[in-house]
Amino acid sequence: MRSLSFRSLRIRLIAIVLLIDCIAAALTTTVVIMNARTNTRREIASSMQLADALVGDTIRLLRDMPPAILLRSIDLHFQPVRHIKISVIDAEGRSVAALASSSDKATDDTDIHDAPEWFTRLIAPPIERNRFQIVASGQKIGTVVITSEPSDEINEAWNYVRALVLTAFCLNAAVLFVLFILFGRILEPLTRLVSGLKHLEDRNYAVRLPSPSMSELSIIADHFNKTAEALAVAYQSNRSLNVKLLTAQDEERRRTALELHDEVGPCLFTLEAGATAIARMSKDRPELTRLHDRALDVIDIVSQIQSINRRLLDRLRPMALGQIPLKDCLIKLIVEFDSTDIAPEFEQTIGELQESYGAVIDLTIYRCVQEGMFNAVRHAQAQKIVLTIDQKDALKRQFVFVQLSDDGIGLRRPFKPGVGLAGMRERVEALSGAFNLESSSSGTILTVILAADGGDVPVEAFEGSVVS
Repeated sequence: MRSLSFRSLRIRLIAIVLLIDCIAAALTTTVVIMNARTNTRREIASSMQLADALVGDTIRLLRDMPPAILLRSIDLHFQPVRHIKISVIDAEGRSVAALASSSDKATDDTDIHDAPEWFTRLIAPPIERNRFQIVASGQKIGTVVITSEPSDEINEAWNYVRALVLTAFCLNAAVLFVLFILFGRILEPLTRLVSGLKHLEDRNYAVRLPSPSMSELSIIADHFNKTAEALAVAYQSNRSLNVKLLTAQDEERRRTALELHDEVGPCLFTLEAGATAIARMSKDRPELTRLHDRALDVIDIVSQIQSINRRLLDRLRPMALGQIPLKDCLIKLIVEFDSTDIAPEFEQTIGELQESYGAVIDLTIYRCVQEGMFNAVRHAQAQKIVLTIDQKDALKRQFVFVQLSDDGIGLRRPFKPGVGLAGMRERVEALSGAFNLESSSSGTILTVILAADGGDVPVEAFEGSVVS
């Protein structure tokens, strides 16, 4: 349907040709009408001159006849004249005879169509009337009236114009149909170009255009192919760099987490053990009451620091990732979230997942679920959260679909993504995945799609898909 839209170049070219045809038809019709008007006036003038001469000669030839016979026999000497009506009127104004004009005969011709009134007004000249007195024995006995009758000439002109218009219409309709087909074939490379650009928009840089036969379009196709090739190289280089960057960041976080776990953790444990020993030794000794209280304070502070350390370790890199299957890590995360005081009503559906999709993908899925749940509570004020994670097959490949929806108030407008959402989007896009966030006053839906093999996620893999 889009190709038949007026925005289509093909239709616009046809419209231009049609406009030119309409202008040419209007000019041609104007010229034809002007010529018909001129010819009609000439024909009428010639017929009037002929009728004048005929009537004048007839009256002179018959003027010696008796008056009673003259009026009844005068019409026998008149022959019908084209475009003219001749009437004989006696001295009292009564019509004696009216000869049939050529227009009367034209009405009997089934091939002649009467012209419409608007066409007649355009063509018809003013009606002319000439009168000749009939005098016998020096006395006026009647009058011959010659009246112009242009209707037959106008009808002939109308039939000519009508045939011309019908012929031109059929011819132009055939030409426009042929041009529509030809324009479609000529512009087909542009359609392929649009399709190629759509592929580039969808990050399919492997698309290439065949070289058209027309040199101008061939140049465009060659430049398109070179651009696609350059984009493919740049995209692969950028993607490799992003993966390396994510890997380096995750590795740095892992090392930091290990140092916190292996260095800070034992120190805190030793400090807690020492404070516990001091508290135990100073218990029930009045002179060491203050020392006992301080030891208990140290134990509380160490406990708080240990909690903070565990949260930092989890934020830097969940220690369970890579040690247990991804599904179990996600379930553990959900259970810990559901046990907090801020947790709303929670529904989860986790399908069959691989044990691991690689460290980078596993951590990305984990972070998206973690950040999405906390954002739903902190920012959207959700009362219910629904989480769905599943692996699906599409285009002979496997993709991991993650969808998190809530019934909160949505994101405030104008929306400015925070560090958490921006980090999620950057991680997903660095892995050539799909990240979509839809927010309204009735809730927010976060959808993340990643390829199980770590490759690109084409539009066809998730366009119109609903994670269920």
